[in-house]
Amino acid sequence: MTVVETRSVVAGDMLEEAWKLYMLSFDELRYLAVQRHVMYGDEFDAVMADPRIDKFLLRGEDGSLQGLSTMTAQLSSMPLISPEYFARRWPERYEAGLVFYIGFLGVHPDSHGTGVFGDLVRAMTEPVARREGLAVIDVCSYNKDRLHLPRAIRWLASTWASSVEMTVLDAQSYVGYDFARTA
Repeated sequence: MTVVETRSVVAGDMLEEAWKLYMLSFDELRYLAVQRHVMYGDEFDAVMADPRIDKFLLRGEDGSLQGLSTMTAQLSSMPLISPEYFARRWPERYEAGLVFYIGFLGVHPDSHGTGVFGDLVRAMTEPVARREGLAVIDVCSYNKDRLHLPRAIRWLASTWASSVEMTVLDAQSYVGYDFARTA
């Protein structure tokens, strides 16, 4: 397993490097998902500067950034999720800070299939498993149906955690009504 560095703040040259990796990892989702799954630059900068959100960084042998992810138990730091949902569904865990939200998990295209993804998943989920917490990630249909991301995370976590149950917590459907006339 490669060493994954955890930081509370990413700034300076490292912020620029992180932004480039983020864009390489997620830019395609701009065209594949209805709901925006890719942050704008100022949003990304705010997340990287927010000490309530842990940043996980993995570097390749050459020192370049190959993996980047975020996770927090301070759910109010994450826009577009409802802390109240978690507080009602798991009140004791929520109150104890045992509900963790994974903001994103990105791997450089050159590192696909090299174990970087698994190393990031382990770095994030192993501490959650030790505390018997709950880790949550938002996955668009493309990443679920084509890349099988939720199953991959569950399988990886099951290799080091004694118990992992995967449950779909919510789903949203976007419905279109096309009124174009056909000839």
